[in-house]
Amino acid sequence: MQKPRIYISGPISGHGKEECKTRFKEAQQQLETMGWEVFNPMENGLPFDADTHRHMHRDLAELTNESRPFSAIYMMKKWTHSAGCKLEFDTATAIGLDVYFEGSYVIVKFS
Repeated sequence: MQKPRIYISGPISGHGKEECKTRFKEAQQQLETMGWEVFNPMENGLPFDADTHRHMHRDLAELTNESRPFSAIYMMKKWTHSAGCKLEFDTATAIGLDVYFEGSYVIVKFS
């Protein structure tokens, strides 16, 4: 049986590479311990300093990939401070994913 997939969304712009890698890796490890297959956008195949538009294009393509669909999105703290996170949240809810918020054990369903 395949593990359910979850996408990590968190603010990146304006933060250092090592700080972001650490925060996202910690979230990934926590989610994997809970049984998820995790997509970590810090490991999307592009260099950290690639243009934000290239990262968003790559990440949204993954988020909406019908051949490997996600079950949920995990919103890291301060996601509301990021235009990219807001777009990922809107996309995830539009396609019916469950939403988990860092620090909360509540699943939010948007149907």
